[in-house]
Amino acid sequence: MTTPIQQKIRNKKRTPQQIADMVKSGDWINSGSVGGDSTACLEAVAQRLGPGPGQLRDIELWLYAMFYPHPEFQEIDPFQEYHCIHEFFFFPWNRKARDMNNVTDWSHWGWAYGMWAHHYRFVNAARQGRGMDWWFNAVTPPDKHGFFNMSYGTNNCNIFKQTAKKIVFEVRSDYPWAEGGRFNTIHIDDIDYWVEVDCEKYKWPQMDERAIKAKPEEKAIASHIMEIMRDRDVVQVGVGSLPSACVGAMAEAGFKDLGIHTEMLNHGLINLIESGQVTNAYKNLDQGKSVYTFAFPVDAKWYYETIHHNLNLAIYDISYTNNFNILTRIDNMIGINNCVAVDLLGQQCCGFYDKRPVSSTGGFFQFAAFCGQAKGGRGVAAMTSRSKHGTSRIVPFLPEGSSVDVPAQFSHYVCTEYGMANLRGLTGYERASALISIAHPDDRPWLEQEAKKYGLLPPKFPVPMNPLGGNRRYPSYDERRDYKVPLNSEIWGFDWDPYQSGR
Repeated sequence: MTTPIQQKIRNKKRTPQQIADMVKSGDWINSGSVGGDSTACLEAVAQRLGPGPGQLRDIELWLYAMFYPHPEFQEIDPFQEYHCIHEFFFFPWNRKARDMNNVTDWSHWGWAYGMWAHHYRFVNAARQGRGMDWWFNAVTPPDKHGFFNMSYGTNNCNIFKQTAKKIVFEVRSDYPWAEGGRFNTIHIDDIDYWVEVDCEKYKWPQMDERAIKAKPEEKAIASHIMEIMRDRDVVQVGVGSLPSACVGAMAEAGFKDLGIHTEMLNHGLINLIESGQVTNAYKNLDQGKSVYTFAFPVDAKWYYETIHHNLNLAIYDISYTNNFNILTRIDNMIGINNCVAVDLLGQQCCGFYDKRPVSSTGGFFQFAAFCGQAKGGRGVAAMTSRSKHGTSRIVPFLPEGSSVDVPAQFSHYVCTEYGMANLRGLTGYERASALISIAHPDDRPWLEQEAKKYGLLPPKFPVPMNPLGGNRRYPSYDERRDYKVPLNSEIWGFDWDPYQSGR
C-alpha cells in the first residue's frame, strides 16, 4: 500500500530533460556548491543554449565552489553569449575557461557570513519574491518519512533553500546519509521536483588521495607547524597537498585525543580518525563528534563507508562550522590553510592575486582570524616561500589587483619551509623583519631593500630578523596556551556595542 509520503515522492519525480524544458530564457540558476554539485540537470540546460527558436539565452549560473567539471558550457557557448557564469570559488576547470576566453564573473566572498551577506538580495519568505529561479542540488534518496539528506554538500543548503522559487534535487544512490549536526535534511514538501541521477554516467572525479606524497618543502612547513601543536588540539585544515602534509605530520608526531572542527573533511582527517588519534574527548563544544560541513567524494567507496550513518561524525551547515563566535569558543583550536601571498604589512591574499582570480576567500578569513581569538587558538597561513613560477610569496606590498583576504591586524602565524612567524603583537619593524626571515634566502636582500626604502625597517637601529628567534620579550606558545583574546561580553560583563543607541 502506497503511503501519502510515497505518493508525494512519486508525483514530484521528473527527468533532467523535463526540468531543462521548464527553464526559461533569462532564468537565474543556483547549481549547488561543493559536494552538492548539480550534474544531470545542469548538463541538460547547457544543451538548450543557443540563438534559435526554443533555445535558451540570458541564462545566469551562480557557482559556489563547483568541483564537478562542466566542459559542455565551454564547448557549446565558449564566449558566454547565451549564458553567464558568476563564480565564487574557482576550481581548475572553470579557471581555465576564464584564462582562455576572459569570461566568467568572479566575486569576492567567504563561507558563512559572506554567504549570507551576498544572499540577502535573494532571500524572501514568499517563494515568488525570491531572487533565484532555480536551485539544483545533489542529495541522497529520501527516507520513508520523506526527508532527503544533503550528504557531502550540507554546507550552504540552509541558505539556498530560502533563495529559490523552484527547488530540484538530483538524487544520487552513491551519496551517504550524513548524520547531523543541523540543517542536513530537507523534506519532500519543501521541494518542487527531484530527478534520478545515473551515477555511472555522472561519476565524481576520482583520485587516490592516500597516494599523494608531500614535497620536501611541504614537509618542512608541516614540521614547523607541529612545534605549536599539542595533544587535545582541535584541528581544521583547508584544501590542497600542503594542509594534507600537515595532517600527515600530526600522525607521525603521535598527537593524542585530537578533535576536529573543520570546513572540509578530507582523507588526512579520515586517516587520523581511523588511527584513533582523534577522539574529540576534550572538545568543549560538540564533545565526541568530528564536525565538518562538506567533503569531496574523490574516493567514492571509502568516503561512503566512512560517512554513511557514522554517529562519530556530525555535519553542520556552514553558518555553524565557520561561525566567528563558534570558533572563538573552541579551546585550543588550530586552523591551517593555504595562502597565495603575504606582504610585509601582514596582509594576506588567497583569492584574487595580481589581476587574476585564483579561488576565493572561502573559509580562509574565518579560520585564520578567529581561531586565533580562542583560548590557546592559532590561525596559520601556510605557503611555500616561492610560487611554482619562482616568484616570492612574501612581497613588500600586495600588487595592484589583489584582494586582501585577511587584514594585517588579524594576521597570526605565517609559515614557509624556512620557518614560522607569529605576527600577533609585533610592531611594524618587527613584523617586516619576521616575514623577511622566513622568505626564500635569495629574496631576502630585495625584501630588506624595499622595506628600508618604504620605512618598513629602521635605517640604522638593529631589529632582529625574527623576534621569535631573538630576545624581544616575546612569549612562547606554551606560555600563552591559556590566553584568550577577550570579547566584549568578557570585558564589560555583557555584549556591549558602543555604537548602539541607548547604551
